[in-house]
Amino acid sequence: MNPNDVERERWGAFYLARLRHLCQVAERGPTSPDVPEPRRLLHKAIFVTYCACVQYGRKEAADRLLASRGASPTGMEASPA
Repeated sequence: MNPNDVERERWGAFYLARLRHLCQVAERGPTSPDVPEPRRLLHKAIFVTYCACVQYGRKEAADRLLASRGASPTGMEASPA
């Protein structure tokens, strides 16, 4: 395996794990009293991390993760089909 491919895999795994963590935080609800609009900040973090997952070839896994919690990549709730 090419060293660049290994590095790409590592970053993809990192961002997917980060997305999973952010989704868990979103389910519990952000609890930082020092941050104004913590939910908005969290949704932006989820979106940016989703974009990184796409960049590193983990779009399908990221889509499944977000779909399992009923949300779209923008952090907004998905509408029922």
